[in-house]
Amino acid sequence: MQYLDLDFAYFLGMVIARGTISESGGLRQVTINFPHSTLEAQGVEAHFDQETSIKLGLTTIRERLVDLLDTDIGIVSSEGSIDLVIRFLHNAFSWRVLLAYTDGKTSFRSFQIPDAFLDSETPSEIKLEFVRGFADVAGNVRLANRYVDKRNRVRLDVLNYTQNWGLPVQLCLLLQDELDIPVQLITWGHPNMNRGFREHQINIFAIPFLKIGFRFQHKQLVLEELAHIDETDAAKSDNYVGCPGRRRLSKAKEPDEREHNDKLPFELRGQHFDAYWQICKALGCPREPHAVQLSLPDPLDSEE
Repeated sequence: MQYLDLDFAYFLGMVIARGTISESGGLRQVTINFPHSTLEAQGVEAHFDQETSIKLGLTTIRERLVDLLDTDIGIVSSEGSIDLVIRFLHNAFSWRVLLAYTDGKTSFRSFQIPDAFLDSETPSEIKLEFVRGFADVAGNVRLANRYVDKRNRVRLDVLNYTQNWGLPVQLCLLLQDELDIPVQLITWGHPNMNRGFREHQINIFAIPFLKIGFRFQHKQLVLEELAHIDETDAAKSDNYVGCPGRRRLSKAKEPDEREHNDKLPFELRGQHFDAYWQICKALGCPREPHAVQLSLPDPLDSEE
């Protein structure tokens, strides 16, 4: 296995979530894009200055990466997002390790979860730090994420590109099989799921997500507040079962002409799906439920 410690695992999590790698004329660069929508957090009573909290968080992350990579890192603001721009002035060891873990791919539009994080021999704390890095860039925590039963959720977003549809399934398996963190469901950006080609969302309830948490203090503050709200309600405090791989089908969805759209990956094109887990299966999810789990309804039925 390539070099991997907590800091590099965190860095890889951010790169896989929203990173772009480029090399031209001797300049090697990694750009990590932080959308404002995932940097902002919204709780119930938690109070903080959103702009100040974001700046402090990004500065802390920058300092951590400077120590890790020993290179130049800038923070560039633009409308709707903030970029961390990392420039490697030579073919550094850390640059070569990054290229090995991203398997020759150069953009979050096609990245997959590196095999090391799905390897049972990789320590759990390394895997947790990878997901924490992913969540700091692409995770959002807000009251609006609540499920219909009022349990609060964190959502990890995966932007929708033809080459990265396998990533949500890989991330789900990392969470459930490697870290024992239940994933409620994946909300796919698929026409059959009534969401067109919007981003995919991995939904995790707030209480289980405490095991991961955020490095941004304001996001962590909101997460702890929402988890505490759920912990004080006995009906919500321990009812956390991950997706078993299949559920009972209860609703047939209408056909959609976009089922043949070339925005879909080859594995899904031309197929009709009535449930989110059918998409997961088509993309390689190996999980299989026992008899009791198979009788559980699709939780998306309650959200429609």
